[in-house]
Amino acid sequence: MIGSFRTGVRVLCCAAVVSTGACHGLLDVSNPTLIQDQDVATADGANARRLNAIAKISGDYGSTAFDVTFFTDESILDYYEPPSQPDANYTLNLDLRSSALLQSYAVSSNSDGHLARLDDGFAASSVALNAMRAYGVDPLRQEYLAQLFALRGLLLLQMGEDICSGFPINDITAANGPFYSGPYSTDSAFAYASAQLDSALAHGHDSARFVNFARVLKGRALLDVGQYAQAAAVVAPVPTSFTYTTDPTLGNPFIYLSGYPAGVGNREGGNGLPFVSANDPRVPTVFLQTRITIPEDSLYDQRKYLDPSDPIVIASGVEARLIEAEAALHAGDPSWLTIINTLRAGASLPDTTAPATAAGQVDLIYSERAFWLFMTGRRLGDMRRLIRNYARDPETVFPTGAYPLGGNYGTATAIPFTLTVQARNNPNITAGCSTP
Repeated sequence: MIGSFRTGVRVLCCAAVVSTGACHGLLDVSNPTLIQDQDVATADGANARRLNAIAKISGDYGSTAFDVTFFTDESILDYYEPPSQPDANYTLNLDLRSSALLQSYAVSSNSDGHLARLDDGFAASSVALNAMRAYGVDPLRQEYLAQLFALRGLLLLQMGEDICSGFPINDITAANGPFYSGPYSTDSAFAYASAQLDSALAHGHDSARFVNFARVLKGRALLDVGQYAQAAAVVAPVPTSFTYTTDPTLGNPFIYLSGYPAGVGNREGGNGLPFVSANDPRVPTVFLQTRITIPEDSLYDQRKYLDPSDPIVIASGVEARLIEAEAALHAGDPSWLTIINTLRAGASLPDTTAPATAAGQVDLIYSERAFWLFMTGRRLGDMRRLIRNYARDPETVFPTGAYPLGGNYGTATAIPFTLTVQARNNPNITAGCSTP
């Protein structure tokens, strides 16, 4: 949380962090190797802070996406320990979509995991921005500012898409002191993200990589608020081949799924997509074991990520095309299907056909998004957008009914933040989730 952040950079990677790569540590005043402001008041020092922020954000993104995969229909849990204390199992609570159990877990563990990771990354990016503004040297200064603003937009988008309305966005001031925000609604978080991405585009005009990164994220922000034509326009220049990924040296938590009693979801809770039975090359799976809780059923492991160094795609040209397809569908432009089938052809998939109904066409778009963006942290934002922008009943979007491990699925449509934890760190947060 914001209280654990102070000025300085913790050096863990190497003695000469600024010349050899990203430092993988957090900002932490308790660490004896802490470097204070006066020690990094140079261009190299500013770059060290940038690298630290990138490492923090990139390293945590996999865990953020991991949460999303269980809260949605991408992954299922098959067994948990200890059965007498379900509130003690964070992954179970996510899979069950129980706000009460997630809140209980946060209080008992004194943590607010999903928001805390995003919040900490945001604060780290502010420390880096302040240093880069003060000590960076052009032209790299402009490129690095673009990257940091784009990463801030990413974090804000993830907060708005994943977390129930009313959460704080704590930060660091220009003087590197704590800033405690008021509560943010989903829409105000998207507006904040959009503004950060505008700054990224303004600074990154000479850097195609960071401009394309910001364009995809900006298109995502516009899609979230239903500005379809604007979303399509901003992503149009992004080549389909473009990707922006996590740092492969920081690990990938999805390869450890087979270490859980867990697997890929397949029509989870009735409404989930057929990620296994579709036999789609975009979601490769392999038989893992017979399910413990349902012996007549099978558990399948994901094979999209095979090694800890496999990066997670944060933004891509494929996502840009999917944004364009949804915008075209919204405008009644039949080219939406051509865009979808062009992408499918690139994966050696046969053409698909347009369903007869408008609702079926939206279903197809979102199914394509789910398969293309599988296990990349997008699915919860998509499911919530179906509810927000297309007036879908949550009970037709999220897994529902009997939960395989006992009881019923919860009704939460967003990951809750915890008032008990947040209020202790931010005096302006006095109410909990305003959206379930």
